Amino acid sequence: MDSNFIPVIGVICIVVMLITFSIINSRNQAEVQRTLRAALERGVALDPALVAQMNTSRPSPNNDLRRGLVIIAIGLAAALAGVITGAMMEFSTVAVFPLFMGLAFLLMWKIDQRRPI
Repeated sequence: MDSNFIPVIGVICIVVMLITFSIINSRNQAEVQRTLRAALERGVALDPALVAQMNTSRPSPNNDLRRGLVIIAIGLAAALAGVITGAMMEFSTVAVFPLFMGLAFLLMWKIDQRRPI
């Protein structure tokens, strides 16, 4: 395989992951809307606080930590693939981006821990 395809495949994988996350998020939102619609059709009185709570996604305090670790693992996997295949230069250029993104998420997690709740 031509070595020019390696970065292209990396970009395609990132795009596929983003599309997958978007589809999952839209399905979750659709399920919330179906639940609200079914409750209204049955005549159930909905508390405004409950509706506001259902429509807002409150991130977990550990979301940045999880995302950071997963993205760093993706970068390390790309670097390891470069070592295994002998194409370290090509794979290291792909691996640097997720590594720094993961480090940024870990930094945000650490900063959020210091912030009073």
